[in-house]
Amino acid sequence: MKKRITYEIRGQIERNCFFRIGKSMVRVDFAGGAVNSAGVVPAQYTTDNPLYQHAIENSADFRNGIITRGLVQTVDGEEQHAPEHADAPETKENSFPDVTNTQQARAILMAAPFSCPLSELQNKASVHAKAQELNVLFPNWI
Repeated sequence: MKKRITYEIRGQIERNCFFRIGKSMVRVDFAGGAVNSAGVVPAQYTTDNPLYQHAIENSADFRNGIITRGLVQTVDGEEQHAPEHADAPETKENSFPDVTNTQQARAILMAAPFSCPLSELQNKASVHAKAQELNVLFPNWI
């Protein structure tokens, strides 16, 4: 079963990386990142080539956590999100992988079904605490 994997480098807008495949070096361009008032979008590279996937996942940057897996898709169209932290339980109804900043997390918690008042969500720490209390996961928000 063939997979299409999106790799991410957080905090970078774009970056060129070189990976060794056999005796040759392959250049991979991570692009599409953004850092602005709406949040941080990591630089990304998507591939369905198993040779490139193997080269990236065996690199020192991947082992050290600089490069991480993002979205994993199978060829037949079924989508899966790879969890950032393997020890965190992932539930579909209370997991919001698209949330990347405090404002987005606050908006989710203030909306139905959670209906938290704004006075309980004044800073990042209080938003994290309330999310943990309600068993809400924001896997892509640090």
